[in-house]
Amino acid sequence: MKVLVTVAEVKTISDEFEIEGADIADQYLGADLNEWDDYAIEEAVQLQEDGIADEVVTVTIGPEDCEQTIRQALAKGADRAVRVWDDALEDVDLLDVGAKTEILRAAVEEEDPDLVLTGVQAGDDSFAATGVSLAEDLGFEWGAVVNHLEHDFDDDTASVRRELEGGVEELTE
Repeated sequence: MKVLVTVAEVKTISDEFEIEGADIADQYLGADLNEWDDYAIEEAVQLQEDGIADEVVTVTIGPEDCEQTIRQALAKGADRAVRVWDDALEDVDLLDVGAKTEILRAAVEEEDPDLVLTGVQAGDDSFAATGVSLAEDLGFEWGAVVNHLEHDFDDDTASVRRELEGGVEELTE
């Protein structure tokens, strides 16, 4: 089984920073692997360690300077990493969910994975639509806010525990 994990690089801000005009000064900005994508990578690697997955591939959308984030994903155990970028996107401050979905759909179709894992949301802007939008666009079954994936895949069905509001958990397939 091939597992594909979408990975985003998120902006980080130093604890102490200065404002220049309406923006945070560049020297106080950094970048890191999105925390929730990190959990998805960990789950994919765990599936591989349990002998369920044969390959873990990460896909990220970003320019060359996101290479550190890609290296982090590989260091966590991913076998390969794919970076998708077009210089026409260079001046775009924020890709909308439709654009991300279209780009990631092409990567998923190219890689043809058996399972796609995404983080629940982005740590910098708290958007949480890309994974669900991608699954819907591909016609995949999906579960949002999954906090446990049963490693026993019978009949191409996965059992997942999802966190609902108020800390309630739901077990679904």
